[in-house]
Amino acid sequence: MNFKNLSIPYIDHHKSNITMYRIGRDNMIINFNKDDHNEHSIICMVYGEIDCRCHIQKQINLGNDEDAIIRELVDRYITTIQQHVIHYRKIILVGVIPPTKQIDYETINGPITHEYPFVGSDENRVRYTYKLNQLLENRCEQYDFIYFNPHMGYTRDDGTLQYERSDQTVHLGDNSIFLKKFIELYESIKQIP
Repeated sequence: MNFKNLSIPYIDHHKSNITMYRIGRDNMIINFNKDDHNEHSIICMVYGEIDCRCHIQKQINLGNDEDAIIRELVDRYITTIQQHVIHYRKIILVGVIPPTKQIDYETINGPITHEYPFVGSDENRVRYTYKLNQLLENRCEQYDFIYFNPHMGYTRDDGTLQYERSDQTVHLGDNSIFLKKFIELYESIKQIP
């Protein structure tokens, strides 16, 4: 959803409902073929939203430590990328979008009567997203990846998604700020000799 209407040429390997957890657990990047890339490739990965919205709280409910869960998610994700993405110019890891406030979702879509689309309170999901993004940014610095998080223009003061810019569920709808900043980043990478 973040890249809908992207105006630069790209190959989309998107597959819905794939989590950062799954990438790290299976040590496999879904739909990724290293032979499709070379030393000029700019590779962009977008994982973690479902993890922050559901997975982390489910693990906490099982008695696992919040920080340990987040650290393991990010570290296994980075390890999988390092093992499978061999040829590239730059790797961009996109930060997780702000979580949707439950009342916003329910106002449009009706009361949630099942476990999903959220597990955990708004405040908890905001915290998980913040912590995961911070660790992702730190690991990008450590491993010379590019951390890309243009979601400030989509975040309310309480850390939740500005719902008027959403797709009326849990993703971006108005992605114009995201696309503008991504294209600026892409163009700056292309200028690097």
